[in-house]
Amino acid sequence: MSNTPFENVRILVAMLKAYNIKHIVLSPGTRNIPFVYMVEEDNFFNCYSVVDERSAAFFAIGLIQKLNEPVAICCTSGTSVCNYSSGVTEAFYQKLPLVVLTADRNYYYLNQNEDQMIPQMGILQSVVKCSVQLPKINDSKDMWYCKNRIHSALLELDHGEPGPVHIDFPIEEGLGRNFMNYKAAIKDSFPVVQRVNRYETGMKQKLWEDKRSELENSKIMIVFGQSNIADKRLMDAVNSFTEHYNAVVAADSLSNAKCRNQLNLSTFCQVISDKEREEMMPDVLITINGNIVAGIKALITKRKKCVKYYQIDKSGMIKDAYKCIDSIFECTPTEFFEYFSESKNISDNSYYSLLKARNDMIKIPDVEYSSFYTVKRFVEEMPDDSIFHIANSMSVRLVNIFTLKDGIRVFGNRGTNGIDGSCSAFIGNSLLSQDKLCFLLIGDLSFFYDMNSLWNRYSNSNIRIFLQNNEGAEMFHYRYGQGLENINRHIAAEHFSTARGWVEDQGYRYLSARTREEFEEALRIFISPSDKPIFFEVFTKKDEDAAVQRRFYSENMSRDASLKEKVKKLAQGNAFIETTLRKAKNKFEK
Repeated sequence: MSNTPFENVRILVAMLKAYNIKHIVLSPGTRNIPFVYMVEEDNFFNCYSVVDERSAAFFAIGLIQKLNEPVAICCTSGTSVCNYSSGVTEAFYQKLPLVVLTADRNYYYLNQNEDQMIPQMGILQSVVKCSVQLPKINDSKDMWYCKNRIHSALLELDHGEPGPVHIDFPIEEGLGRNFMNYKAAIKDSFPVVQRVNRYETGMKQKLWEDKRSELENSKIMIVFGQSNIADKRLMDAVNSFTEHYNAVVAADSLSNAKCRNQLNLSTFCQVISDKEREEMMPDVLITINGNIVAGIKALITKRKKCVKYYQIDKSGMIKDAYKCIDSIFECTPTEFFEYFSESKNISDNSYYSLLKARNDMIKIPDVEYSSFYTVKRFVEEMPDDSIFHIANSMSVRLVNIFTLKDGIRVFGNRGTNGIDGSCSAFIGNSLLSQDKLCFLLIGDLSFFYDMNSLWNRYSNSNIRIFLQNNEGAEMFHYRYGQGLENINRHIAAEHFSTARGWVEDQGYRYLSARTREEFEEALRIFISPSDKPIFFEVFTKKDEDAAVQRRFYSENMSRDASLKEKVKKLAQGNAFIETTLRKAKNKFEK
């Protein structure tokens, strides 16, 4: 990143090149001087000077009509932007790909009696397909966001029906002096930016073939996010895909997925070393469905090696949670995997074998009475064919350490990852699932926040609520408990409440436990049929629970110098078994 106050403009110019937008109509002013200076002598661009912004917009329309490609217009700040409105409106109704670039002043000064400062972002909103404002760039996060916003705008030029887009870029105050100081630097070595490509179905699907060879030569991680529906057609498509490509399916309990080459990497992401991370990083990341609990996002964003991110999303919008987006496939996941499964390539499963070998080294210890122990036992004893709701925060993280039985359907409010409403959503589901036992695992703060969920006429005998009451937020004790004084006062929200009186008033059978022996005795009753809904309040201590969690991750951390060799041998063994089974299957089918 260059050390200039105009880095957002340098990125904008570089990305106009990446998207092959070479015709620009310029209107004079002070605020857009850095942009004009960068493009006017660059041989890539064809620049046109039109003083009147209203005329400039229509002039650009004439160019688009003749060239049949996007054309940009650029003006200074203030009311000059208003003069674009009639031309941009015409482009909108003609469905013409006009790129409207408006220089702006520091947005801190809006409505502060600053000269030539008006709310430029809303002026063209009703007649452009997309309107974005670029940030001032101070660090790598600003850099990513700036590119993200420009990608979002330029991709909309021909998305569905063509039309105009608006990009507003602020320039810091003191333009004249700063510009002269940095005049040479801002034109030197523009950043290299790759455009994001959007792949659609139908007539444009022939472009997908360009990606086939890339997939065939890559280690692929498919991140299978939250899904409330077990879609057999999708599972079959993913299974077929993993037979042809060197892929692993990363899916936690909320995915409800049962796929070939599937691993829950929740603990894996917490315990691998920096060196292991780079060795086990995929070449291509593919995301489908909703959010995921496992720390894959943090794993990918800490990468050093390049990772290409394929986003599968019917909306076609940029959602770059992993900060390395390469391609958007505007389709359903099933359409994507079925298309690419038409391949003669056969995978050796080496990437899956590598990750599985490391994941299999994670050991679940026999721990003392704690939230770790009680959730482990609860998961082990939960009847197959149950409905299981998991509340957010530590509840969902604990569950993903363990393995659920195949017949259990899992639900949770992971869309926004808030603590509110988990019990209410569970009650609604249980009402329509009276042929099954329905379980909810929830923490104390989440339950007391949503305790009115029991204050209704829908508490049926199939309901089983497991309240992990450790007198506050265990999550914050796990993360910060050893370093923050007075953590219990406001951060962990310590309390000494119990749900007993409330739930008994609502007609529930109440169970509780404070020791391992009490827990085991009550657990047998909790998972059994009953003529009343059952509420099981399990008491532990948040600081002790956090200590058990920290010890579990610590004991599974990578410390052994020979670990790499162990993983390699295990991976080779896994790959050999996979190859042998595949050959036997092929021989049998013949």
